[in-house]
Amino acid sequence: MKACHHQKPGLVLCLCLLCLAACARLPAPPPGDRPVVRSAQDLLQQLEARAEDIQSFRARGHVAVVSPQRSFSGNALLTKQKPDQIRVDVVNFWGHPVVAFITSDQEIKFMVYPEGKLYRGPATTTNLARFIPLLVSLEDFMAFLTGGIAFEHYGDPLLTEAKTADFYYLELSSRLRDERVRLTVEAQTLNIVAAQWQDSQGQDLLQAEFGQFITQGQISGPREVTLSSGDRNTQLRVRYRDLTYNAPLSPGAFELAVTGAVQELSFPQ
Repeated sequence: MKACHHQKPGLVLCLCLLCLAACARLPAPPPGDRPVVRSAQDLLQQLEARAEDIQSFRARGHVAVVSPQRSFSGNALLTKQKPDQIRVDVVNFWGHPVVAFITSDQEIKFMVYPEGKLYRGPATTTNLARFIPLLVSLEDFMAFLTGGIAFEHYGDPLLTEAKTADFYYLELSSRLRDERVRLTVEAQTLNIVAAQWQDSQGQDLLQAEFGQFITQGQISGPREVTLSSGDRNTQLRVRYRDLTYNAPLSPGAFELAVTGAVQELSFPQ
């Protein structure tokens, strides 16, 4: 007569639990190939090269400026051409033009349609702040729209300790002012997802956030851009719907055509 071997239920259950526990402790699958970053200088050079890939862009979307002094919002057409040309046309819900902001040949034009006034002046940070009430250089503002900063104005790169392996934290010193910027860079894509400026005393000056990235060819850029003052009371929010990088632009893309009676004024000194 054959011996009958009975398995104890408790032993079987124990083995199943041990198996499940072992599976739970298995390491997560490794991420896909990510760009190799050997140093802070290497990361900076890769970010600069990615920024150089974008020479122009055209986009449709929504722009909102919120501040204690004034606020406006509307659908917008945005156009950018390196090195220094940018145009933002904002229309209201009914499709009527609200404002047009144009920079070309180191001049800023700011058309306020409801008032019938066209303001003109040199392309300075002060005059730019009349359109977006934030202290931002024109070069940085142009770079923000495509998810970067004006790298030519920054140096002395330093990689600081990251809390996770998913991001790099790159600190840069401004060559123009006594301040630093800290970039949060996604390790897998090298997309800049945030930037924070501080003065020499550690006081927050400006924040930039980038999200909802899309890829066109070898170019990756955000569909959402938010710029905020240090206290977060003033913001510029840009949300793109249609976005084309390195789009061919007509010679008149940055010319302002106005009809009717328009009062032309210089920016107040």
